Amino acid sequence: MLKTLNVFKTVSLRNYYSTTTIKAKDGLRMTIIGAPGSGKGTQSEKLKRDYNVTPISTGQILREVSEEDSPLGKSIKSKLAAGELISDDIMLNIIENALNVKSNWLLDGYPRNPEQAKHLDKFLKERGIPLNLVLYLDVPEKVLAERVQDRWVHPGSGRVYNSLFSPPKVKGVDDITGEPLVRRSDDKDEEVFKNRIQTFKQNTFPLLKYYNDMGILYTIDSPNSDDGYVKIKHVLEEVIKK
Repeated sequence: MLKTLNVFKTVSLRNYYSTTTIKAKDGLRMTIIGAPGSGKGTQSEKLKRDYNVTPISTGQILREVSEEDSPLGKSIKSKLAAGELISDDIMLNIIENALNVKSNWLLDGYPRNPEQAKHLDKFLKERGIPLNLVLYLDVPEKVLAERVQDRWVHPGSGRVYNSLFSPPKVKGVDDITGEPLVRRSDDKDEEVFKNRIQTFKQNTFPLLKYYNDMGILYTIDSPNSDDGYVKIKHVLEEVIKK
């Protein structure tokens, strides 16, 4: 009999439960999945603060590459502007270069489909550091749209703020550097946002099933950022064993 926690909810007519146990000495090797505006960046920063994990944001890495004056940079910039997914081979190459720590890391924004997940699993298992936890932030679409309209980012670090629930100490200014915050270009266009949500939906449920079958998935009902983080901490308290 599987133990059920109150952080779970039905996703696409199925309940997703995790049976995973993580030994504290092994550290966290996790990924966080969620639609644009679900709060992945915000929750990643809180996990960094409280659990000493290293967030690896594929979105931030892609945005940095997109500013390069190269064929790859221009191609990525075009796809990001249209709300399209980046090809699997490019994403895997980026992840392989970014994962230079053995434990206590958190992937934000990868994988995005089962094929990417299989490639990631193969890469990690070959190095003896398999993924041991997956969090899915389940947020209503109406809330996602509202959050994106109020989202501001610090270009240099990727730090994310929201004027409604996680505002900077000084309006329009990054807390740490004092540099100006900006709106992401793909947040400003409503059609691009809708396209990103549709693309996310098409890929996510098969991905959730893949990780559910592995027994490492937790779905977090997260319409509110603070409440969502309480549930995430509850999950970690349940699965991390001394």
